[in-house]
Amino acid sequence: MASGNSLAGSVADGDVDVQSNQSMQGDASASTTLNVTTDAGLNVSVTTEAVGNTGEADSLGGGALTGSFGQQTGPVAITAHSQMNADTAQAGDVSIGTTALANDQGLANVGGSQTTFTDQTNQASVDAEGGAVLKYTPGTASLSALAVGNNVTSTGLTGSNDNVHVSQSNTGDLTQAAQFVAMGNAQTVNNATTATGNNVSITNEDGPLEVHTDQDNESYVRSQAETSSFEWGLMSTMATGVGNSGIAGENGSEIFVDNSQTNGGAGVDVIASSSGSDGYDIGSTATAMGNAFTGFSCSTCSGTLTAHNSQTNSADIGATSSLSIGSSARSATGVATAVGNSATFYVSHP
Repeated sequence: MASGNSLAGSVADGDVDVQSNQSMQGDASASTTLNVTTDAGLNVSVTTEAVGNTGEADSLGGGALTGSFGQQTGPVAITAHSQMNADTAQAGDVSIGTTALANDQGLANVGGSQTTFTDQTNQASVDAEGGAVLKYTPGTASLSALAVGNNVTSTGLTGSNDNVHVSQSNTGDLTQAAQFVAMGNAQTVNNATTATGNNVSITNEDGPLEVHTDQDNESYVRSQAETSSFEWGLMSTMATGVGNSGIAGENGSEIFVDNSQTNGGAGVDVIASSSGSDGYDIGSTATAMGNAFTGFSCSTCSGTLTAHNSQTNSADIGATSSLSIGSSARSATGVATAVGNSATFYVSHP
């Protein structure tokens, strides 16, 4: 793992106030290469992560969490790369995860209250690239690549009363997740890539939740996942790219959402492909969105939801999904979805 700046502040009992400002003005790069000639063993696990700024602030004992969090990453490069080279080898289960994040802030509150303000700006190119070449696996090979310009995750538990404000701007030239997987014979292979300019995930339990989000992405977002196997049992390829993404969920009394999303720049391109000669089930899914937001509340908790939502997309959005089968397959599924703006708000049973 390569990290520029890291901060953690938490309290087990009582209140905590955190004032933090992080600035990353240099490159962060992490790389892992695994070379195998014969047998990699029963389990292979590879994790590669590069982060510009990362922070965590928690109140875990029923007290109040307050704070202001600033994260800035300049016009640098945040890159993560993972590669498994085993074209003459076999392996059991394989897990490879590659993550590149410019700014990442976590917030948590248990049984108390939260009032926080997070301001993230990213000018860096963010690139996560993974790959594998493997002759044979009788197990499950799961590979993921994730690239995010700005990310905020907030969790409230056990009756928390949360008020969360987030502002995000992503203007780096490129936000990209790419992964290329080639197998000779694979029982199960899952290849997934996700590239997101700005991402917010805020959830709360029992107490009220108030969310204010303002996201602006001007970066070119690209997600590409390609998988091939001469023979296979199950082959699944999923590529997802979103300019701005948000979720706000309340499993309790009430939620108020004020959301604004703007996506411009060079657009969002997503490519997914699966190919092989003989096998059973094969699928390829490509999903591209300019702006996406979901808000929900719990109906069995007498929950209510109030939402103010504004979304503007001025960029090209493209999704391509392809399948290639040389001989035979039991089932084949290909899906491509391209949407400028998507907003979903609902109250339902958990």
